[in-house]
Amino acid sequence: MNAPRAGRPTVVNFHGIGEPPAHVPPDEVPFWCPLDDWHRIADVLAVEVAGGAAVAITFDDGNSSDVEHALPVLAERDLTATFHVCAGRLDLPAYVDGSAVQHLRSSGMSIGSHGWDHVDLRALSDPDLVRAGRDSRQRLGEVCGEPVTSFAVPLGSYDRRVLGHLRDYRTVLTSDATTWDGTDWIVPRWSYVRGWDAARVRSLARGGESRRHRWRQRTSMAVKRRR
Repeated sequence: MNAPRAGRPTVVNFHGIGEPPAHVPPDEVPFWCPLDDWHRIADVLAVEVAGGAAVAITFDDGNSSDVEHALPVLAERDLTATFHVCAGRLDLPAYVDGSAVQHLRSSGMSIGSHGWDHVDLRALSDPDLVRAGRDSRQRLGEVCGEPVTSFAVPLGSYDRRVLGHLRDYRTVLTSDATTWDGTDWIVPRWSYVRGWDAARVRSLARGGESRRHRWRQRTSMAVKRRR
């Protein structure tokens, strides 16, 4: 994951950009960002980053819209992002293939793992967790030609056993909706949901959360890490 600038960093995560394909489950549709909204959100993020805000951008799932819609908008605004790809989805219809991953990397983006399949890691056996963690890192590293050091947890579901299988990653990104302290290897993120406006994005980029919210989320993270 590209390191944000100094300060308490905010990581903003996206999934698909544009119109969701027919195979996308109804419960995932709200996480797809309409193209017009993506342009407006990227404009806000570009202004905030240029002004020194500590913001990092990530994408999950490895949708083909990463290259079709997300990348051109990022490049036009001199923004970078880390794209977390499910290794088992490479080359499948509607997802990125090896050449797309290489194109993202050659365009200045970073590549991370989103596991092998898009499943709840807590429900997996230990051998399947090895595949999700170690094997996905190896396959994606072979595709992009460099080590993969970032892992984004599918569905935001993790516990102590899951984290134990991900220790070889430099950072493990979650969906815990709070700012990152900049030091821990477990990195919480805010995930886009349909309806975000410019004011919401600007507030997040500036670390706009209450102390109560931050305490509640940090407590929840501590529970997940130990269960």
